[in-house]
Amino acid sequence: MEIDKSLFIADYISEARENLDAIDDIAFQALKETRNSGFLKEILRYLHTLKGSSRMMEFTQIEKVMNHLESVFKTIDSNQTEIPAKIIQLLMGVSQIIHDVIDQIEDGSDGTFAEYENVLQNIDKAMEDGDFQTEFKTSRVSTEEDIAEEIVERNSEYFRDSNTIKVQVSQIDSILQSLDKLIMRQIKLKNEIETLKTKDDSAGFQAYQELSENITVLENQSVDIQKNIISLRMLPFDMILMPIKRSIVSEALKLGKNIDFDIPHSEITIDKAILERLPAILIHLVRNSIDHGIEAVEERLKAGKPEKGQISVSVSQVSNRIFITVKDDGRGIDYKKIKEKALALFPEREAEIISADDNELLQYIFMSGFSTKDKQTELSGRGIGLDVVRSEMDHLKGKISVYSELGKGSTFELSLPASLATQDGLFVSVSDNSYLILSHYVKEILTVQKSDFLRLQHGPVLNVHNELVPVYDFDIINAKSEKKAVARNEISVIILEYLNRKIGVMVDKVLHYGTVVIKPVPPLLKDFNALQGVVFDENYRIIPVLNIPDTIKRFKTTNVYDVKNLEVRKMPKIHSILVVDDSHTTRHIEQIILEAENYNVSTAVDGIDALEKLKEHRFDLVITDVKMPRMDGFVLLHNIRHKDELKDIPVIMISSVFENDTLDKATKLGAQGYIVKSDFERESLTAKVKELLHE
Repeated sequence: MEIDKSLFIADYISEARENLDAIDDIAFQALKETRNSGFLKEILRYLHTLKGSSRMMEFTQIEKVMNHLESVFKTIDSNQTEIPAKIIQLLMGVSQIIHDVIDQIEDGSDGTFAEYENVLQNIDKAMEDGDFQTEFKTSRVSTEEDIAEEIVERNSEYFRDSNTIKVQVSQIDSILQSLDKLIMRQIKLKNEIETLKTKDDSAGFQAYQELSENITVLENQSVDIQKNIISLRMLPFDMILMPIKRSIVSEALKLGKNIDFDIPHSEITIDKAILERLPAILIHLVRNSIDHGIEAVEERLKAGKPEKGQISVSVSQVSNRIFITVKDDGRGIDYKKIKEKALALFPEREAEIISADDNELLQYIFMSGFSTKDKQTELSGRGIGLDVVRSEMDHLKGKISVYSELGKGSTFELSLPASLATQDGLFVSVSDNSYLILSHYVKEILTVQKSDFLRLQHGPVLNVHNELVPVYDFDIINAKSEKKAVARNEISVIILEYLNRKIGVMVDKVLHYGTVVIKPVPPLLKDFNALQGVVFDENYRIIPVLNIPDTIKRFKTTNVYDVKNLEVRKMPKIHSILVVDDSHTTRHIEQIILEAENYNVSTAVDGIDALEKLKEHRFDLVITDVKMPRMDGFVLLHNIRHKDELKDIPVIMISSVFENDTLDKATKLGAQGYIVKSDFERESLTAKVKELLHE
């Protein structure tokens, strides 16, 4: 009976890729060692296995290629010699093209390929000690994006459908067991609460203790379930390392660079959404080390370095952060060249560039189109830039740190969350509002005295571990003016770090540190760069998550805060606005939008609360919801128009839906603006406000 080969094609493809990856791994190791004959038997075993399975599946061309390669390595084995470097390159070149053929088989190909005769001829030339090529044309292209796409395709069962994740049955069983414990504990809690009603004081206290203990257990079990569910999104980091290693070793050989790569296996897992975006980032950083970092052999020997350059990629985990380090022992970053190139590209920033220190100069290498190379090579001309690496890392809520010493090498350290589902952050309070700062930007938390500040020409600084760090008051960009003047000597300062640049930010209070689930920024704030998202506190109040890269940029473009005014009330802004709405979320969003335009904003929960605030303070404009408890927007507007001291204040009414009756009534009562929430956009609100305030 004839066997239906289609039933086995998936197993063949999986096994073939495993064998090719193993061959590549051995080839990398063999390239490192001069005494490499110990790898021969392993290479022959994998070649033989792939040859046999290809014969069974009737992929004749792959079978014959493996057979001819087998002959080459059998000859080396019988002669009891080491494996020549060029033979290893040939092995890697053949592996590369067979990888490509396997991909084509997965797409329905019959396993034949155009380079078949050329590959065989060059393997045979190698047998005869002739001149042979080690690279062959494939359908692959070599930009970082394309290689990254190839890696995603290679792991298609994990990456192809972003809404689907392959899950182990054991993970589901673990979640079900945790959920079962949670349900049992809930039942027990209900019974204990019922018994509390019938017990005297002594028994009631004991029941209260048991209840508290059970609530603690319930909270812990809920956290365990959350962790188990998050683990379903996690994939092994190792699945992208081998294809990256294959690509960069091939690039080094093409450039004739003698490089020893250290890219060990890793057991660490990371969020699927992060993992599928990492290949392009890592490939670019390693290519950057190959092209810009590692010197030619002559240059290395002249500098007293080993002939062979070193590039390593290491992965580690600390708590729920993943650290990826790309390190080389090349020529390092030439800050003098960066300064020269920056002056040529940005002559209008001459004073700033000339006075910049090394860390400040590093900002330029992350700008689009910036390069210190005078001549573009084939390798450097076909990749993404460090500007894209930076923006990708920002998108993944990651951080890049750069360490370099001229003549000794460079290190790029990437810090990423293990999962995008939850983030660690520091809650701070500024002018009675709470904000969240993601933990990876927080370098240090200080409590300092007024006398600790040093005054320099450009503003106040703190000496932090023998480094002068500029300090800013958060209220410069928070646009607040209602901060109470409080006499205090101790000041809370958060030291933030981004792209090797540190700044200090003064806040009123450091509240607490927590792990949170970040929600996307509401649609109407999607273009508002100051926020990375929002979270909810224990009272379900919305807390903005600050976009620290944008925050640091905004501080850089504002005047620094004068330390001697720390205890003085801020100067009032040009215009004050009262926002009235019974929805906390709506109030807070409108407040953020208006404060970003440098308005002084106060809020009220309904019409009665608004009238109380209008008695106490002078406002230049009122924005009010229509439907509210106690006193709605119409009654509030009627009161404003019938009080001499308030009648000239412009009023904008905001309604959930458009209704002609509502618009007519608002207009007759004297409202100057009418906005529908469903059409609500930041621009429409600010434009109307500026119009009414004659700005």
